[in-house]
Amino acid sequence: MDKKELIEANLPQAPKGFHFEIETVSKLISKIWLVHHEDYDYACGRVVKTIHSFVKGTKNITIHKPKNAKTSYVKAFCTISELGNQSGYSLYKPSVAKLFD
Repeated sequence: MDKKELIEANLPQAPKGFHFEIETVSKLISKIWLVHHEDYDYACGRVVKTIHSFVKGTKNITIHKPKNAKTSYVKAFCTISELGNQSGYSLYKPSVAKLFD
């Protein structure tokens, strides 16, 4: 089983109206995207997606929370076998608790 198949086998259930896509960034790093099926006017025909998580490693594969769509936290969040127990929406957690007082 290659890395992409291993990731697909361990993904959580995608929320209704969404699916996951796996983007290979390098041999060591992959991104898991959550893709929405709806068509939004602001997207001008482009696919609407959000980063779910980063997958790092080849033998000891770990899952990392995203800081944003381009970078992840260094510390591993969970193992590949625990990925299916995580939220289907995203592992991203905003650092701002509230926008207004």
